[in-house]
Amino acid sequence: MKLVVTNHNRDIFKTRYVYPVVSRRAGGLSLGINLNTNNACNWQCIYCEVPNLTRGKPDPIDLNLLRVELQDWLKNLVEGDFIEKHTDPGTRFKDIALSGNGEPTACKEFKSVLRIIEEEFTACKCPTDIKIRLITNGSYLSEKEVQDAWQEMPLEKEIWFKIDSANTLTIQQLNQVNLTQNQIRKNLESALSVSSTVIQTCLTKINGQLPQESEICEYVSLLKPYEKKINSIHLYSLARPTEQKTLYSLERLSDKEMIHIADKMDKLSIPIFTFS
Repeated sequence: MKLVVTNHNRDIFKTRYVYPVVSRRAGGLSLGINLNTNNACNWQCIYCEVPNLTRGKPDPIDLNLLRVELQDWLKNLVEGDFIEKHTDPGTRFKDIALSGNGEPTACKEFKSVLRIIEEEFTACKCPTDIKIRLITNGSYLSEKEVQDAWQEMPLEKEIWFKIDSANTLTIQQLNQVNLTQNQIRKNLESALSVSSTVIQTCLTKINGQLPQESEICEYVSLLKPYEKKINSIHLYSLARPTEQKTLYSLERLSDKEMIHIADKMDKLSIPIFTFS
């Protein structure tokens, strides 16, 4: 079978923790590490593609199994012909991404997982241009144990930090959490203090309505003080249908609509990339 951006099924290859996908934003093949195999997250975004999503933290991690799965996949990708057989021509192995079915930094074994990634990456002699990425809602990044674990990772790394909105009511609607701008700033500053950081923002029409101009202004104002520290902004829309039960109608934005919103952020001197 061929991997495509419209299908990020974690169960295709019958592994528990490690899975490959083709990622729009990574620009190639991303080897995902799913630490939330119980589909538990502290957020519950209405556009989330994870089925049976629940509130909570990850189950304990079987570190030995995770290591074996990572060894096997790295060997397939670096030494084998998996990419040639299962992706479009020209696809390259771009990153190892801590992502999956919930918030990865909620995992108690987070530091041990990072150590396994470092050891197996080195043992497999992975190309040095492959990044280690942490895809996070940022809610645990101010915790010293998480910060220290990420900062001590010696490989090329990057945080993809989720900010879907700076408006508290829209955050409640989209992410179903109570989050103030001050809390966002605290968590973002924690990310910037330990790593190169990309802002990831999901844009969607809700009941046929695009994000309001006032909300875009709030977003710009929130990020403006950090514009010299933020690596880039990824504005993306829906690639796959939501698996959440919601009273809202969600629609994918067109290329034109995405670019129109990006243009309204021109006061930010941060590279902005759109993925519709």
